[in-house]
Amino acid sequence: MTTEEVSFPSSDGSVTLFGNLTLPNNSTGEATPAILIINGSGPIDRNGNVPSLKMTLNTSNQFAHHMSNRPSDKPIAVFCYDKRGVGKSTTKDKNLFYRTGLDDLVSDAVEAVRYLINHPKIDAKRIVIVGHSEGAIIMPLICKQIKEAGLEPPAGCIFFGGFGDNLKDAMEAQQKRIAQEVQEMEGLMGWLLRMLITEQKLEKQYNGTMEKINAEDKPDFISMQLGLVKQPAKWIREHFAYDATATLKEQMTCHCLAITGMKDVQVNNKYCDPETAKELVPNAASIEAHRPDNLTHALRSLDGPSKLMNIKKDYTAMSKKPLDENVLTITDKWCDRVLFGSENVEPTYSFKSYVLNHSRAHLWQIVSSKSHLQCQGIDVFNNIDLVHHPNSFHFSSVIAQHGPVDTCCEFAYFRFRIGANQ
Repeated sequence: MTTEEVSFPSSDGSVTLFGNLTLPNNSTGEATPAILIINGSGPIDRNGNVPSLKMTLNTSNQFAHHMSNRPSDKPIAVFCYDKRGVGKSTTKDKNLFYRTGLDDLVSDAVEAVRYLINHPKIDAKRIVIVGHSEGAIIMPLICKQIKEAGLEPPAGCIFFGGFGDNLKDAMEAQQKRIAQEVQEMEGLMGWLLRMLITEQKLEKQYNGTMEKINAEDKPDFISMQLGLVKQPAKWIREHFAYDATATLKEQMTCHCLAITGMKDVQVNNKYCDPETAKELVPNAASIEAHRPDNLTHALRSLDGPSKLMNIKKDYTAMSKKPLDENVLTITDKWCDRVLFGSENVEPTYSFKSYVLNHSRAHLWQIVSSKSHLQCQGIDVFNNIDLVHHPNSFHFSSVIAQHGPVDTCCEFAYFRFRIGANQ
């Protein structure tokens, strides 16, 4: 295993972004699959740390070390970079991080994908994007821009602590959780905090901040508390304008893995219920979702209760722990299936997704060879006439066991499995 510092230009060319590319020992002699890590919100560096807050979790470091030390016949490279204004990815502008918006972060992530695609040691068709927290929330936008840029789409996406969520809902949920924790706190400290922190006061503070963020002059960032605290106003505005649920449903067509712990107090874990997850990504090639009992947002397990009021103390304690073993095991098995085909995968597609992601020639080959397309185990297409339309295919005279079907690619949620004869 070797780790080298590399760099690539930001999407607008205004800053050079630096990161670490960890290459495994590869016994296959072939190009290596790769994982790109997109970290969460805040000034988190390529290693998964926040030096300005003296928070050292080494989340990305540990993940890269684990993935790069897999068996030599199933090697995976890992790439993680300093976002704008963080670590080595800086300019003379000391407020660069606070001026950076959501759109900038997404576009920079696409450039990181481009870097991996063009790397001679990386297999461009076997790249997986891992998003943690905000990285998971913005994943659908990244996939959308990858398609628009004409780049090779990712083989899969992994969502750690953020699948299905959005910044606005997460912030409001955290505000309510803090108010609830204060109400439940016992002793003198609880009494004092209840005098200082109420849901009404938190809401007033929140509304005041949002008023400044949405000021008529649309500032890139705002200063609060006598200039001691800065808020990335543009970033928040762009997040609040982002329809995460709709984009997730429309854009995710690759294999997906979603993990949010039951003790994650920073995002909502309900979206990682397996049935809920399927509804959120109907066009995904496959979706696997987990909610480990003791897993926190830091991707470590916590034995006791997880509370926002104790988060700094909990993070300090968890910084001494390795990444959760269960998360790594789940991720390894998923990567084995998606990147190395070591287990039989039956990807489930929507009809629209399959049509839009394959060429006319490919579709005609399937139909003319009478390959089997199945819906819940039922042969759907038998004798089919294929009529070309300018922007779509129209399948007529479709014979199914449950009767004739007349449909086209706008029939979006007709789910089927691709048979072995494809």
